Amino acid sequence: MDEDIARIMAVAGLRASRELGELVQLLAEHLPEDKQLRLNIARAISEIHSATLEPAFTTAPELEAEFDARINRYGRAT
Repeated sequence: MDEDIARIMAVAGLRASRELGELVQLLAEHLPEDKQLRLNIARAISEIHSATLEPAFTTAPELEAEFDARINRYGRAT
């Protein structure tokens, strides 16, 4: 995989994870009794990271440092 594809994959993984993370927060507020649902979504987030971020950062390690710096500065990578 080249660096451009790695970047596209990492951005997609981060966006999907962010959306699902926001959903978990919404469910915690409005459906606090359904912990299993939130746990299942958290597992999906973990799988997204494994499928997108890990291979992208292995291919282009400088992306991880770039994304970390952006998170530290702005609170988000994308």
